[in-house]
Amino acid sequence: MFARRKRKDQPDRKTSAEIAVSEHPDTPRHQLVASEIVLLATVLVCTIMIWNDNVNIYGISYFGVTTPTLPVVAIGFVVGSLILITASKKLPDFAPYRLVKFTLRVVSVGIVLLLLTPYTVDTFFNWTHMILGGVIFAIEMYTGAVICFRHLPDRVSRIALGIQFLGGLLAMFSLPDHMLNFMLEGEVIFQLGFMVSLNHLLQIPPARFARPVTQATDQQLS
Repeated sequence: MFARRKRKDQPDRKTSAEIAVSEHPDTPRHQLVASEIVLLATVLVCTIMIWNDNVNIYGISYFGVTTPTLPVVAIGFVVGSLILITASKKLPDFAPYRLVKFTLRVVSVGIVLLLLTPYTVDTFFNWTHMILGGVIFAIEMYTGAVICFRHLPDRVSRIALGIQFLGGLLAMFSLPDHMLNFMLEGEVIFQLGFMVSLNHLLQIPPARFARPVTQATDQQLS
């Protein structure tokens, strides 16, 4: 009965995650899933329209240099890119979301640049296209590994990273003049693994990854 009661006007101490979420009330997971659906649907429609040996050799890039599928992949990638940017803006600005935000923006810009650098134009465009694709894959693989080993070391993250790794191997060994012809399958499997990793992360409350705000920081934010 003699315990000191908390003053009503004394604010509760918040974590940086709670402050970030209050600034971004809309969860970006819905936008992320929407972009994934758009991008996967684009690849599915293009695959239905065209399926031949070139698809197995060059993968999704082939849809961007073929007249029937070029409008489909262009519209799908641009729309998916815009949704990814929207999702990245709603992510909190602390680890691991800072890395995810950077990755989503790289992917959103990268997939549009891939469309603007068709590999069939000349050697310069071909190398630029391959370098862009390699950078996107490398950043996505790094992000998936960081999520798995540093922030969410659970079974779902390990399976997602394993799927990414398997898809990456299939795509790498399916490059032109290599031993396999499963480029499209490898690319899709890789992206599916990365999607599982991101979706799993965004299902976790941000407060789990945040550190308590210090008194000095709390005064600055108030």
